[in-house]
Amino acid sequence: MICIDYQSIRMTMTPRELKAHKMAHKHLKEVPVFTAQKRGRLPKPFKGLGGSRIESTGMLNVSSDHIAFMYWRDGTILTDRSFYAYLFCRLANGDISPLFEFHWHPSHKGFHCKTPCRTASNFANRTLPGAPELALKTKPTLDPKSPTDRLELVMAFCQSCGISLPDLDPDTLSLW
Repeated sequence: MICIDYQSIRMTMTPRELKAHKMAHKHLKEVPVFTAQKRGRLPKPFKGLGGSRIESTGMLNVSSDHIAFMYWRDGTILTDRSFYAYLFCRLANGDISPLFEFHWHPSHKGFHCKTPCRTASNFANRTLPGAPELALKTKPTLDPKSPTDRLELVMAFCQSCGISLPDLDPDTLSLW
């Protein structure tokens, strides 16, 4: 296991350690299916996530040490919608620690990601508040409500995290 147990050691994750997580073998067995998310069905930090506007993949095992989670929030117009994706590693005590957050907010920030590099905070069972934020280049017109665009968002997240995908042809998929 390559995760640091942040419960017992408060240390900064280095870019080298983050790269080791990215390079570790991770694979999605199938195209993730987004379904309505009910509150209280997910572990921390997403325990309260849910409602009529939220669809998620649930927690997806992408390796023995890594978990991916994705969700999108609907809205009446594009700027009210958003897409989020997370890569976590399992800690020795059963907690999860975030390695990568992928955000798409059409209303204000566009595409960006967060990583725990060079931070001294304990992020176990949390997202990455206050972590360094990086802008990402991708299509600014993607709409998470569109199944085709949502697939592109999933593919962009997986590429950023080093997660291999099943053979996909975006032009022929209609799984959502």
